[in-house]
Amino acid sequence: MRLAKFNKYRNATASLATREAWYSDLALDASDSVSADGLAIDGHSLYVKATGGNSLQAIDLNCPGKVGSQTTTLSGPAGRIVDWTTALHHDNLVAAADSQGSVTVWQDRIQTVAFDAHASACVSVRFHPTVAGVLATSANSGPTSGEVRLWNVSADTQTPFWHTNVDNGIDSISIRGDGQLLAASTRAGTCAIFDPRLAGSIDSVVGVTAAFHAAGRPTRVLWTGEAPFLITTGQSKMRERSAALWDQRNLAKPLASLQLQPSTKTLIPFYDEDTRLAYFAEKGDVIIHWADGDLSSATPLAQLGSVVLPAPISGCALLPKPQLGVMRGEIARVHAVVESTGAGQGTAIVPIPHIAPRRTYLDFHSDLFPDTRAPLPAQSFECWLDQAPVCIPKMALDPAKSADSLAGLRRTYCSLLSRSVPADAAEPAADHGSRAEPEDAMLNPPAESENRLSKLASAPAGLEVKQHNMPSATATASVNKRTVEHHDPKVKPVVADQLARIPTKQGSGWKLPETDHARFKYLEGFAYRPTDHFTNLLNVNLRFSQQNDPVRVGPKHIAVSLKGAGGQVGVFCRDSPGRVPDNPATIAHGADVVDIELDPFDPGVVATAGVDGRLQMWRVPDIPLVGEVTFELEEYIHVTADRIHQVRFHPCARGVVAVLVSDIDAYSIYVYSGLMLHFIVGKTSDGIHSFEWSPSGDHIALTTKKSRLLRIYDARSQDLLVSGPAMDSIRPSRIAWLGNYRICLAGFSTGSRRQLALYSTDDLSRPLSTVTIDVGPGVLVPISDADCGIIYLDDRGSRLTHAFEVVGDQLIELPKFESPLPSLGMAALPKVYSDVAQCEVLRAYRLSSQSLESVGFRVPRKRPEFFQDAIFPDTVDTETPAVDTLAWLGGAAALPLLINLCPPDMKPLSEAPPVPVRQRTFAVETEQTANNTKDAISAMLSRVDEPDEEQAPSPDSESDWDD
Repeated sequence: MRLAKFNKYRNATASLATREAWYSDLALDASDSVSADGLAIDGHSLYVKATGGNSLQAIDLNCPGKVGSQTTTLSGPAGRIVDWTTALHHDNLVAAADSQGSVTVWQDRIQTVAFDAHASACVSVRFHPTVAGVLATSANSGPTSGEVRLWNVSADTQTPFWHTNVDNGIDSISIRGDGQLLAASTRAGTCAIFDPRLAGSIDSVVGVTAAFHAAGRPTRVLWTGEAPFLITTGQSKMRERSAALWDQRNLAKPLASLQLQPSTKTLIPFYDEDTRLAYFAEKGDVIIHWADGDLSSATPLAQLGSVVLPAPISGCALLPKPQLGVMRGEIARVHAVVESTGAGQGTAIVPIPHIAPRRTYLDFHSDLFPDTRAPLPAQSFECWLDQAPVCIPKMALDPAKSADSLAGLRRTYCSLLSRSVPADAAEPAADHGSRAEPEDAMLNPPAESENRLSKLASAPAGLEVKQHNMPSATATASVNKRTVEHHDPKVKPVVADQLARIPTKQGSGWKLPETDHARFKYLEGFAYRPTDHFTNLLNVNLRFSQQNDPVRVGPKHIAVSLKGAGGQVGVFCRDSPGRVPDNPATIAHGADVVDIELDPFDPGVVATAGVDGRLQMWRVPDIPLVGEVTFELEEYIHVTADRIHQVRFHPCARGVVAVLVSDIDAYSIYVYSGLMLHFIVGKTSDGIHSFEWSPSGDHIALTTKKSRLLRIYDARSQDLLVSGPAMDSIRPSRIAWLGNYRICLAGFSTGSRRQLALYSTDDLSRPLSTVTIDVGPGVLVPISDADCGIIYLDDRGSRLTHAFEVVGDQLIELPKFESPLPSLGMAALPKVYSDVAQCEVLRAYRLSSQSLESVGFRVPRKRPEFFQDAIFPDTVDTETPAVDTLAWLGGAAALPLLINLCPPDMKPLSEAPPVPVRQRTFAVETEQTANNTKDAISAMLSRVDEPDEEQAPSPDSESDWDD
């Protein structure tokens, strides 16, 4: 007996997302149409119809909350919009059809084309799923007649290349996933199927379904992906909502059907071809149903579950697969547009994630997530017309493979895009910030052009046609995606002493200098002039977490955590010291900030992490940072965990960031590239104090809380390489790498004794050297200088800065630096910004309660007029990526890029002439030494041989007593 087959997703559960994840406070148009879903989604944005009905609102997908004032208005249609849709092969591409028969297309939120499609009001519009630049539109020319037309808008023509008439009028249209067939549901309750590639409108009819639904009721049709099956929805004569599953090869009766409660509204169908689940949402109802859409299952269209919303539904859409949280078992996410959920509240878009239960979500479950359709076109327009076989590009959803998978597909399929775009289309669009790139750039994307929104996950431009004389969008987004920027790796910000850069060269690795004696025992800390300090710092956050740094310094800007509602971060220009105004430029994260970071490869980007689980990348404008300054939000990552603790950028690869997060029972480190989660490193229930990247970016070192261990992981394989005991206390400890083979750990031992320990990465069983500093409550924050082999310790809450030099395997204490004010944090600049002419080995900024002090550390030298190449070797260029992001994700190793620090007007000491020495013969020196010795002996003898002075006769002599 053959066992019945059941859908493996039948046990998935759905629930409403928390209100923080809603897109609320929206003002939308309440008009309804049969063919419109009421919502469209792509990989970047959500699109809804704005108040008035003749424009769309684009909402950033990654920025939920009260977004009423943060939307972009896509205007252009003269009539009221009746339907709108997004493209499967390209993000940020949307088309809308209006009541006057015209169609408008926007790319990257910029209107690119508009044309008159029909003489009467449009009914629906759809993008072709496999060919870029092809649109399908439909309209009703009378009560009992309709028409469907196909347009090749990339050919810059106003004439459809295919059209057909449909009897009984049209309610909706749908194109099969492989693009071969088109279906149209009619007012008679039937569905007609066409093949547009066949010559003639009559010959193109493939078949018509039986009249399963009642005539005169609203109907919808939807193909089930590439399979030869389609779903229709409608109503019975008793107004019961119904859905039917059809096989195009036998249209006499449906394969299965589903009956729901009576209603007069349209039943909107959705289908997930990966999970083979069908979703049904009714406008005006509060329930979304889902059913088994697998034809091979025991009971097709059997209802599996439902979810109740707080208000009636006016629209619905499915989120694209690459945006799902696959590492938490999310197989689908439905977004529903609901009416006002309370007094004084506007319309809201509610995400509804569907989670497949699993015992653990630590690993990627390949059985739940097969390869899915990639956002790329599958064939050219000519091949589609010639009925050539098509291969749908599919990408892996595994975070460890998705980047390479999509990059390989892009190289294979992106040439199809250029064949669909007119030669003169790129120029007008470029004026409006288009991201279209030439074909050679798409085939060989440079490392410098990778943007933070994961160019790995964004598709190239699929439709960009010549603009007709129409106004562009009337509003711009306040939250935009990050544009591609090209940085010259040899161009650096100008420093104070105008250091000249020689072309970078590649080194062999990150190593410490080899020495057998302390070279910096006369290290001297000093404060710069008061005019180089930042004073009048008000509202400095005194309660910032001691595990993180409240101040960050970059080549251009300084970021400081401030007190205030919404998680404020003050940003100052580093080249404008002095008295800070009372209203400095401030970033408002939206919640209390727990960590701040500056992008090492883009000095104009500040990253903030908050208690709300959001990691946001802000673009600092190139204007004076005084008063009300608008910081553009370029990237937004909502980390799928309860809380964020630390953020660290990759030291060698652009756009890669590691985030320390915690759930209820575990801590782990998430490694992102753009918005894509690639690796989960070091997951443990013991808790994690802190972590740091190795200089090469291959490894991650971390310290645990409960088990008090120091561990090193491979960041890409996620394997534990080596582990050993850390500090004896569970109090916070901080890590600093000294090259790739030494680690310094600053923390506490028993009895609140603060210690600094030096470890070898080959063996963490015991430290190479341990130094007890003192007893105190403040956290010691290490700052490493691998070129000199020095560790600086910022003593939080104290006026001291400790320094130690690594000599062999020992830690040698160096002179301390004492400041007049207690420290809240210290941040150092890269070595290229030190004043090497004054033998300065470190330039840093030290934060106190009301000022930011500029400090330095220098070493006295005998011949300071020469460049001291003995203490300033070629340093690592920390502002240029040492490895391509895709290459690093694929396992490539980074090799350091080195910079010579010698200024052009100085000569290295190793090439300096020797110090002139006075010439003296041996005979003269011997004779002079002998004479000096004789003179000394003679003087001594003369003092000994001198007779005593004759005593004078005493007045009481004996003669005085004679009588």
